[in-house]
Amino acid sequence: MTGAHLVVAAPATAIAVALALGTTAPAPPRPALTASPGRVVLDGAARAEVRVAAPRGVELVDVGLAPYSLDLRGRPRLGGAARAPRWVSVRPSLLRVGAKGAAVTVAARPPRGAEPGDRPFALVLTTRASGRHGVAVRLRIGVLVLARVPGRIVRRLVVGPLHVRQHGRAHVLELAIRNAGNVTERLPPGRIVLTLLRRGHVVARLRPPGRELLPHGRALVSSLFRGGLRGPATVRVELGAFVHVYPVRL
Repeated sequence: MTGAHLVVAAPATAIAVALALGTTAPAPPRPALTASPGRVVLDGAARAEVRVAAPRGVELVDVGLAPYSLDLRGRPRLGGAARAPRWVSVRPSLLRVGAKGAAVTVAARPPRGAEPGDRPFALVLTTRASGRHGVAVRLRIGVLVLARVPGRIVRRLVVGPLHVRQHGRAHVLELAIRNAGNVTERLPPGRIVLTLLRRGHVVARLRPPGRELLPHGRALVSSLFRGGLRGPATVRVELGAFVHVYPVRL
């Protein structure tokens, strides 16, 4: 089935991952770390502060930058081919932080001629393993950072194909979407409507959950149909002004 093109709108998100390096009984209290805000946009040559706090006691925290991506289901991942731009810096690289908190500064200075659009990456904060009580535990959290280079903005979504697979007695309708633009796109809940039709009559209207797509990212947007319809049907996909009909078989 062929894809189709569309125009839509922008951003959001953060990630947290806890890492246990060893366990013995009884387990000590896990370290706690907070960061605010959970998402930062650096528009052109700009800087922003992220407040970091350790409400359960003083922690040594390593500060760095890492690639950030979303998988096909929208789950955040630290890692990937797209690294943080060289013209983005973070200070300090090591933080001693307690309940009162401290600040980390992220700064962007895009060079002349840099390609316009969003560069997503993560500000990563990792507590150092203390080894207290014979257990080494550390916590890692990531704050999404979008370094936005001014210039010609391209908003373009490629929609399709649509696939149907059986899930027990139900069917899952999976719509592929690709962000072919250069900025982050946000599809709020209800923005996509999948209308299932049989001989021109509406059988069901499905509204997948919201989704965010980073530049050049891909997503699978799923909806579950529990009806008893079997055989050939059509699905009308609506996304803003975009409408496309796909023949399917249940």
